[in-house]
Amino acid sequence: MSFNVTACGLSDIGLVRQRNEDVWGQLPKQKIYILADGMGGHRSGDIAAKEAVSALTHLVDQMLNSLPPERNTLTEAGLCIRLAIEEVNRIVYHLGKTEEGLRGMGTTLCCVHVHDGGLIYAHVGDSRIYRLRQDRLVQLTEDHSLLRELVSSGQLEEQAAEDFLYKNIITKAIGTEPVVEPSVQQTEVYPGDTYLMCSDGLSDMLTTEEIEATIKGSASLEAASRALVSEAKDKGGHDNVTVVLIHVDTSDEKQHLPG
Repeated sequence: MSFNVTACGLSDIGLVRQRNEDVWGQLPKQKIYILADGMGGHRSGDIAAKEAVSALTHLVDQMLNSLPPERNTLTEAGLCIRLAIEEVNRIVYHLGKTEEGLRGMGTTLCCVHVHDGGLIYAHVGDSRIYRLRQDRLVQLTEDHSLLRELVSSGQLEEQAAEDFLYKNIITKAIGTEPVVEPSVQQTEVYPGDTYLMCSDGLSDMLTTEEIEATIKGSASLEAASRALVSEAKDKGGHDNVTVVLIHVDTSDEKQHLPG
């Protein structure tokens, strides 16, 4: 099934940080959307994020365009995205090793590809991907973080997660190690689905229920993006806030969010 896709992205510096280390990008023709959150605890996180988005955009576009139509399957496209992310990691890692002022930089990275055969979504770090379907928002990705590892292994109760002191420590990032293994997954796409990619500047400030209510209560992707950023800043805006909303349909009519 061929899908029509509408997307809107918005990035804000927030109320505390001195610079915006979040970056997002898109390949509308390929229906690919990308978000990176430079690591604030490292030097040059903004450069790492920009390099990651730029490199992934170029590599995925090049790799998918080189596939003949009969080979552009969901599986092949997923493999291309995995290989591209692995190469992006090598590029950012090498840059951090060869330029003195960029040592130690890193970034999260996540992307969504609406393929005719389904959805491919991938991530490294704790930037998240959600899906709104039939008025219910669910998180598709699982954070690559110390907190999530402790909860998954049973060493920390889910109820105690909110008060965990080290919840922003991530266990995987682009550019901090010579090799990284991204999480790349596939799922079905239904007309009417809305997908959200966001940095932790949003997910740390708002609950899943609050995000769901805001998207459902908005008349458009643009209105929902502005409302989500505004609410995150109202809660303190301690970090950069970036949201990318992606709506999928089979109609050429103007897109409206469910609500």
